[in-house]
Amino acid sequence: EVRMDLQVNLFFKILRYDRNIANRGEQGGLKIGVLYNAGNKKSMETWEDFKKEFEQLDEKSLNNIPVFLVPVKGKSELEKAITDYGVNILYIATGFDSQLNNILSTCKAESVLTITGVPRYAEKGVAVGLDIKISKPVIVINTAVAKAVGANFSADILKLAKVIK
Repeated sequence: EVRMDLQVNLFFKILRYDRNIANRGEQGGLKIGVLYNAGNKKSMETWEDFKKEFEQLDEKSLNNIPVFLVPVKGKSELEKAITDYGVNILYIATGFDSQLNNILSTCKAESVLTITGVPRYAEKGVAVGLDIKISKPVIVINTAVAKAVGANFSADILKLAKVIK
């Protein structure tokens, strides 16, 4: 997996290329939920690392839209996070192999943009993911999934990404 400091910075850069990001953030800002599995040590570490890197960002906004972080402790908390806290972007940590399809269905139904640093999740239907090829981060964008949840990535980022249709 890509180092967490790079993940957070790359996701902030990638999201700037979503032409519809302003629409997503018009209800009080962008709320990035971090879905983690409390029963999985690596998943818990991912949440802690994501939170630490987010807190170290100089600017917690995207295109002048404030960004907030929301912990989402397991699949059972996902719908509550979306309805109660307005999560509109979901980072999916490792530890959800058996629940991934369910998570993605919920996000699609609620128009939540999914992102992940887990390469196999990117291949299985998460809208935006990161992988590593020859020691370099690779952006993976599933254009069909992204479009289905209301994202519209510009050609500038798509030409840099591995595109899944």
